[in-house]
Amino acid sequence: MSLTEILAEIPKLSFAEREQVVRRAIEVEDAGLTPEEKAILDERLADFRRNPSSGVNAEQLKSEVSRRLKSRLDWGAVAAATWQ
Repeated sequence: MSLTEILAEIPKLSFAEREQVVRRAIEVEDAGLTPEEKAILDERLADFRRNPSSGVNAEQLKSEVSRRLKSRLDWGAVAAATWQ
């Protein structure tokens, strides 16, 4: 099956099936961090430890991501359902 054929089939899937496809795609891409990515995360963690008040809690993060997704993609309902 070609990529074009696969992409043509996606709209025919249920929401749950599309969600499963997305999760699988993320798993495939989540092969681990490169040394550069690890260095960035280590630096950010060190910054946070020096100044803990500079970070945001999980609820604030979810809210901001939802807001950005909704404004960019108008996926408000999808984003809200994903975070529950």
